[in-house]
Amino acid sequence: MDWRGLVAGELRLTFDILFGLLIGFAVLRSGLADRLMRRLVPHLRKAGIGSELGMALTLSLGSAKAGAAFIASALDSGKLSERSAKWGTLLLSFPAYLHRWPSTMVMATSMAGVSGAIFGSILLLRSAARFVQVLFILKRGGAAKDIRFNKRLLKTLPIAWFFFAVAYMLVPWAESTIKEWLQAGTILPLAALTVAAASIAHVSAALALAGGSLAAGELTIAQAVFALLLGNSFGIVTRLFRANAGYYFGLFSREMAKQLLFWNFTTTAGFAVLSIALAALPLLF
Repeated sequence: MDWRGLVAGELRLTFDILFGLLIGFAVLRSGLADRLMRRLVPHLRKAGIGSELGMALTLSLGSAKAGAAFIASALDSGKLSERSAKWGTLLLSFPAYLHRWPSTMVMATSMAGVSGAIFGSILLLRSAARFVQVLFILKRGGAAKDIRFNKRLLKTLPIAWFFFAVAYMLVPWAESTIKEWLQAGTILPLAALTVAAASIAHVSAALALAGGSLAAGELTIAQAVFALLLGNSFGIVTRLFRANAGYYFGLFSREMAKQLLFWNFTTTAGFAVLSIALAALPLLF
């Protein structure tokens, strides 16, 4: 058990939640969000995004957790409806991914060449498509009744800490089980199964394995891309609990947190399955 990693993760989670809540409280009380977004609001509202969600999306360029905490503050103060808060929170993953995508793309290309570049591009397109889908749902749904609930700083952090700790301890076991299952299969070459298994949790390790297998002639570009996407897609569930469950249950009501987990998985899994199906086509013909 890596206790130092657990403590470091809990501290980062604490900072993101407190930072987002405090910034949200200050910005909403001062009216700064309205002033900063004034020129953009007419355009954003066409897509169903008001000044509060626009501010949260901006914050999520640095941290999706901080953006979600801001949304929780807006929900608590009655600035956002529960429905807008739910779908707005699901929008935050794309700006957060944009922040780290350039470094991911450079790493993928340098380690796995053309296969890495294709893999990185598909991940970006998949994330962008999901963003558009959630934005469409947010825009089409109409208004919902505003729901106020008390600020829960003292309740928020213990719940977030608990779910983060549970995910931190259980997710490695789940990923190991999926790896063993994959490596027991015979559909793909052993090298591809190894890449797919590594891709569940460690993209850098999977890219390195893919690059080595490509150089050794053990995999084609199509097989490497398929293996990377397969492992990455299997990791959706474990990443959901490792990265999202803690602050979902810490910031929002239990019912809303469960809905966020469900819709996060549902909107992500569909595009993951589609990307795997498209990547499999070159292997079939």
